[in-house]
Amino acid sequence: MRSKILSTGRLKTYKSIILMIWIGFLSVIIFVIFMKIEDPSFLEYYWLVYWGGLFVVIYVKRTLKLQNIEYDEKHIYVVKKDHEILVPFLDIKEIKLQSLTGVHTIFLYRDAGFGKEIWFKSSLWYPFNFKKVDDEVYKLQLMIEKVKAQNHGDSEVSLPSQTS
Repeated sequence: MRSKILSTGRLKTYKSIILMIWIGFLSVIIFVIFMKIEDPSFLEYYWLVYWGGLFVVIYVKRTLKLQNIEYDEKHIYVVKKDHEILVPFLDIKEIKLQSLTGVHTIFLYRDAGFGKEIWFKSSLWYPFNFKKVDDEVYKLQLMIEKVKAQNHGDSEVSLPSQTS
């Protein structure tokens, strides 16, 4: 039985809101370029392409990477729409806060089928409830260290079916 959902339950809403903000921002740039300037020059088109490219980089690399995360005493579960990916605590290298908006990254020792990093947004209200979220992430870090200490720092990772 899982003890805690670590990521926000409104991840889909968060992704939609960020997408709408970026589309609004790009719409304003397009409006300024094409409505205020009668004959747009290369420089105006350059800025449009620049901000559009920046949108793609930030949205795709940062926002679309976010996952729903749950955990129990020995595993982290990456919850997808139609399945879950089980990641043992022994595969986890570290957990770090990546941005002031509450995006954390779980670094793995080996590729879990989707890369060596798992990104999650801890809370939609992160700057305002940082104490609660940071305590929860710290609790998870302690659980990971406890499991690693119980296995005496073995370099091999045991499969979940082999654990008791």
